[in-house]
Amino acid sequence: MSATETRLERWGRYMDDLQAFAATPVPLEPQGKLVRVAGMVLEATGVRVPVGSVCEIHLPRTGNSSRRGSPPVKAEVVGFSGDRAFLMPTDEVQGLSSGAMVLPRFTPPQAPQLGKPQHPWRRDEDRGLHLPMGAGLLGRVVDSHGHPLDRKGPLENVHDEPMIRRPINAMDRDPVRTPLDTGVRSINSMLTVAAANAWACSPAPAWASRCCWA
Repeated sequence: MSATETRLERWGRYMDDLQAFAATPVPLEPQGKLVRVAGMVLEATGVRVPVGSVCEIHLPRTGNSSRRGSPPVKAEVVGFSGDRAFLMPTDEVQGLSSGAMVLPRFTPPQAPQLGKPQHPWRRDEDRGLHLPMGAGLLGRVVDSHGHPLDRKGPLENVHDEPMIRRPINAMDRDPVRTPLDTGVRSINSMLTVAAANAWACSPAPAWASRCCWA
């Protein structure tokens, strides 16, 4: 294939991606309100989004709240009952009040770029919470939203990917052959861990920490 044909093929794919991007429907932005806070579970009305979606709770800019004008509180939809959605916050809930505005946080599809493959947006989960992925996370400390906590500057060599990943065919997984040394003799002797395994160790319910290995 000549250089001219390669260039024409690349422009053809780019035009097809532009047509698909222009035909993608943009959902209207619904608005709900916070009606109840019970511990770490929030209840909102007027928000009709699937489980796993991310919402932002906007604090009032006026009033007596100590957090008025602060950044919105992010929360994930974990269930619903009737017209009420149950949300689990990932930020501090101190200062929230009844009637606060709740907005679903949609991730719009990215515009096509010449020479780069376009990510297919076929699932509703693809418009949900996105987190940075890539080799730039190695050796870094981030919070639940992927923001750096180690004061080493912004993340590099990462790209945003949906939090809910497509399942991998079991036949395409790497076979488990190599043991993994955890550094804990009791785990090495009683619960052998192997490379390519994914597992979690959760302590007693009264503890507030959780250790995970993958």
